[in-house]
Amino acid sequence: MDIEWLEDFLVLSDMSSFTRAAQARNVTQSAFSRRIRSLEDWIGISLVDRDTVPPRLTMAGHLFRDAAREMVRQLQDTRIALGHRSKVFSGLKLFVAQSLVQQALPEWIQQINKRISGLKFDIHAGETYEGVIALSNGRCDLLMAYHSPIVPMSIDEKMSPSITLGQDRLVPVSLADEFGSPTHRLSEAKLRHLPLLAYPPETFFGRICNGLIRFRPSDPNFNVIVQTANARVLHTLARAGLGIAWLPERCVAQDISERRLAVAGDDEWSAKIDIRLYASHERARLLNGNLWDNIRDMKNDNLVVR
Repeated sequence: MDIEWLEDFLVLSDMSSFTRAAQARNVTQSAFSRRIRSLEDWIGISLVDRDTVPPRLTMAGHLFRDAAREMVRQLQDTRIALGHRSKVFSGLKLFVAQSLVQQALPEWIQQINKRISGLKFDIHAGETYEGVIALSNGRCDLLMAYHSPIVPMSIDEKMSPSITLGQDRLVPVSLADEFGSPTHRLSEAKLRHLPLLAYPPETFFGRICNGLIRFRPSDPNFNVIVQTANARVLHTLARAGLGIAWLPERCVAQDISERRLAVAGDDEWSAKIDIRLYASHERARLLNGNLWDNIRDMKNDNLVVR
């Protein structure tokens, strides 16, 4: 049995898609499927129901998932105990959601370095789901990501506690006209095909946007002209006047104040989102003494991301 089979299975259980899971693991779908099949052959029972769309874990798969996570965690902890980290860069492994890199990360690092000198960070950035997988697999010590009740995340907070660092909103914006008004308005969604700069539906922001649109009493009529998981790309295209994009408010606050962009809908079209820091099995505490307590104190002192 190969540890990669366990990691493959955990990714599949989080993503419920052989195609996306294979992409996340950087292998072809056929190779990924063979590895999942090899794991099932080794265990001697089917873990995935391939007849459903999307594929779902069998009852045995649900039972095995917790055991797989524990096995991967123990192997990662053993590598640390045996001095694996002494051979590489010794910084805390911090995974950051891509859209937080520019706005929240620098300020937070400055704040924590004022409290604890000598901290080093080994930073990786990517999509939120990649960070959740890295956290559950023990490949990062800390995860900085957005959280929304609209999009439940598969993180067991008893195993991976979190601290809220700050708040933001996901707001719809459009190019501003000469009067500072949006060139595209969501109130006009029923009248014409509004150009939409969209996130893929399986991404964190994509699922929030789909939830906002789905629960509107009206029937929005959009024409998706661009789709990308990169919020910075959508920001650039919105400023070019190509359509409406939902973006974190802190990312567009200056554009709005300088009338380059304008909010394209009322508050019902926006969603509150928290900025949270998750710890992997409290290894941050084990590796750096009172780091977790200091992060919590920063919150109590209002020294959080603003």
